[in-house]
Amino acid sequence: QRDFCQSVLNNFKRYVEKKNNKREIMITEISVEFGKTSDELNQLIVSTNEDHFNEIPFEGSWSVAQVGDHLLKSYGLVEALSEGQVKKTERLPGVEIEKVKNIFLDFDAKYKSAETLLPTNEPIEKEKLLSGLQKRMSQIKEVIQTKDLTETCVGLPFKGIGELTRMEWLYVILYHTQRHIHQMKNILKSLQKIVNKES
Repeated sequence: QRDFCQSVLNNFKRYVEKKNNKREIMITEISVEFGKTSDELNQLIVSTNEDHFNEIPFEGSWSVAQVGDHLLKSYGLVEALSEGQVKKTERLPGVEIEKVKNIFLDFDAKYKSAETLLPTNEPIEKEKLLSGLQKRMSQIKEVIQTKDLTETCVGLPFKGIGELTRMEWLYVILYHTQRHIHQMKNILKSLQKIVNKES
């Protein structure tokens, strides 16, 4: 009887350890990816010439500043991830990550921004934008470190997929940011071509 109880206890300990290890791997992976992406975004904004920061290279485009403003507004999602209602997930918590990646990193696909996330048409101060982004980045990192990423966020469906876990929403933020970093780089290339023609 004692041996049987000890065996059950040992199996349970191994199960808990395995679950904790998976959670740690999950946190490490998203932390590293998010860190690299946020650093790249910050560096792109910092290194953009003040004269070009609010400049729109062609009709229908945004400026680098506007892309940053759009991202800042989109990061408001972190409040729902931190304080919003959640429930236990009855499926693998990262099953939709690949689908989210394919949506955002398909650079040939064009999507319209939600009206609430459209950037301002007024000039944007670089330092103010960087400060706002830094604040949101810190909040996102706090969610990664302190919240159960396997839980499903209630009442927050992703169009075409449905409800996502905190982990999947964090990858939405990650891939959405990477998509707009790509856009920023293209804007800067277009601006450089204009400068080259003028010189």
